[in-house]
This record gives sequence, structure tokens and C-alpha cells, in this order.
Amino acid sequence: MKPALALLALLAAAPAEAASSSALTGQHALYDLTLTKLRTHDITGATGQMSFNVVDGCTGWATTQHMTLLIRNVDGTLDKSVSDYMTWESKNGKTLTFTVRESDNDGPEQVDDSGTATRNPDGSGVVDYTAPTKVQYKLPKGTLFPMQHTEALLAAGDNGQNFIAPLLFDGTGTTGAQATFVTVLKHLKGGKTPWPALDGIPSTDVDILFFYRKNDDETPNFRTSMRYFDDGVATNLVLDFGDFVMSGKLVKLTIPPSPCPK
Repeated sequence: MKPALALLALLAAAPAEAASSSALTGQHALYDLTLTKLRTHDITGATGQMSFNVVDGCTGWATTQHMTLLIRNVDGTLDKSVSDYMTWESKNGKTLTFTVRESDNDGPEQVDDSGTATRNPDGSGVVDYTAPTKVQYKLPKGTLFPMQHTEALLAAGDNGQNFIAPLLFDGTGTTGAQATFVTVLKHLKGGKTPWPALDGIPSTDVDILFFYRKNDDETPNFRTSMRYFDDGVATNLVLDFGDFVMSGKLVKLTIPPSPCPK
């Protein structure tokens, strides 16, 4: 389920470096996860919670995501999965450091992925993994880091684009960049929302497919949809894990003031 770890930190459609007037902001968001669809007889229920935090470090973005899932099996047993995803992404688009940790059924936490990626202006670059093994992969031209991906996605909505198909490297996989296909479903003007901090901010409804970059695979390994506000806050989450689908409802949101000089 690691593709879900970076679903909020998300295209080679529009280079994010050109978005000099980025409206992205720090945030502390909490989501309740509930089961909405089952495609297997092995699972009878699922619930969970996810927190997502972004800190504006002025020269970069620090993100942390903590997700807990409880899966009820057909025999009545429960499987508990806890994951933590942490990144530092420089605002100049050159560097991303990442760590993914997971534990199952209250067992010891283990590092699934960690390392550092460096990127050239054209999106090419390299990623050096320190876990699970020390290995290096090249990043193809057009690869975006997570916050760049978010900026490009929002720019597509602002510009009236319907589809974008970029490469993304977010550190949640062990083989380098992955392909994504984004459908812009709707772009909405700012208005009244249940969250005063989001009032008046335009937003974009998107559907995102994630693909492994091997064997021309046409079946996504993960799918998600959401409403993205122009400041980077997401609501109305849908997480499609294949065997089951969960929805994420925003239940708590704080937008801290920017610590950076204007």
C-alpha cells in the first residue's frame, strides 16, 4: 500500500520551476478513513486515520504523513498497518530526501525505503537509495518531485487542461520514478467551505493513476481522487487499493502562518 503514502504530496506537462508565484502553504491536516467498496471476499471491513503535515522551511518543504489502517479479515481477525512517510524537498527542485517506515500488527518498525534524489532543471537526475539496499537509479527527463507535482497539477486546472501524464519520484518505491496519469475533472472558483481557512480559494477535482515503469504496464498499481485547493490542501479523498476502496474525510485542519520573509 505504499503508493498511498505520497498521495497528498503529489505532472512533465508543465515544469514546476516556472510556477514562481506558488500558493502552496504549510498545513496540519487529519483525515478519517472509511471503507466504501470491497472487491474481495477475504476482507469484511476496514477503517483508519491519516495525518498529513507540511512545514514551510523557506528554502524547502518538510512533509510527514502518518497512516494507520485496521483491516478485518473474513475469519474475524484484524490486521493493523502503520506507516510513516517523511521528506525534505528543496524549493529549487534540486533535492529530495525521503524515508518510509512501516510496521504490521504492532511489530517492530522497519525502514522500507530511504535515500536522496538529485534533479537537473530538465527533470533528469539520480536517486541514491540507502535502504532497503544501497543502489542508484537514473531519473528520466521530466521527472517531478512531490511538491512540484502538486504545483503542476494545480497549474493544469488553472489553465483548463484536461489531462497530464508526468513522471513522479516521491520515494515510496524502490525502482525510481513512476508514471502518473492525471485527469482534471473540474476546476472550481473559490467560495464558502466547511473550513474557514479554505474560503475563497480555488480548487481542482482530480483523478490520479500510478503506474510502474516496466513492461508497458497499463494496469495502475494505485488510484486516488481528491479535491485540491490552490494552497495544497486536499479534501474528498478516495483511495483505491485494488481489493478495497476507502474515502478520506478531512476532520481537522490548521494553516500556520508562514515563517518566511516576503
